[in-house]
Amino acid sequence: RLAPWRSTALGSASPPVEPLSASIDWARVERDYREDQIAIVDDFFTPEALEELWRFSTETSSFRTVRNGFLGAFPANGNVHPLILATALSLERHMPRVLDKHPLGLWWLFKYTEEGHSGIGIHADTAAVNMNIWLTPDDARKSGGGLDIYTDLPPIEAGVYQINKEFETEEDEARFRDKLLQAGELRRVEYRRNRAAIFVSDLYHASQPFEFVDPMEQPRVNLTFLFGDRAAERRKGNTGPASKAPTAPSKRALENAEGWDLFE
Repeated sequence: RLAPWRSTALGSASPPVEPLSASIDWARVERDYREDQIAIVDDFFTPEALEELWRFSTETSSFRTVRNGFLGAFPANGNVHPLILATALSLERHMPRVLDKHPLGLWWLFKYTEEGHSGIGIHADTAAVNMNIWLTPDDARKSGGGLDIYTDLPPIEAGVYQINKEFETEEDEARFRDKLLQAGELRRVEYRRNRAAIFVSDLYHASQPFEFVDPMEQPRVNLTFLFGDRAAERRKGNTGPASKAPTAPSKRALENAEGWDLFE
């Protein structure tokens, strides 16, 4: 049953197998997203597609981007499984109002090592729509591992190195978190396998600290899709009024800038 996914090259005709669950109420998903800027979808992938993506994440050699506490598999690393294209095409059919003029721009798998139990710090992504799906079985998790999403948007003029960077110290991040909580609310999304968090991509967000039973054999793995352009989405007016949320400038990050530094 997985042969169509394994044999179809990315960029060719859509695989004949639907990767997303038939039980999803897409009208509800689009409504939640447009009203709350966040939508949560459980049982996102079909069981077959989920198991195929989990198998791929445990066997692929495309985890070639090394970060502090985790490994990344980006398209440039060879992460071009046909299910990526199949999922993007299916989402465009099911979420036409949200993804209108917002094509798939980037995707990645992140796999966390024993040193990565804190996950990814506070940041925002310069895209229109962010979709984050957890792949690791629930029984591999002891605690944590979900996603915290802050409800205020950074100013549209904020650059990528102001909203997506590593903080120089834990104290700096804690102070910034306090500012975000003063500016708006916090939405906590608990970890669950095959749960998708779909949200406005430049909302600040961060991993919840976690503990997994065996990070070597069954690490925390998330699949992320970025759709569209942040500035274009703001011009459409689909994300509410301009936010007063703070930005997080870093002199060191600006000085060392070499390109996008994507975290979630």
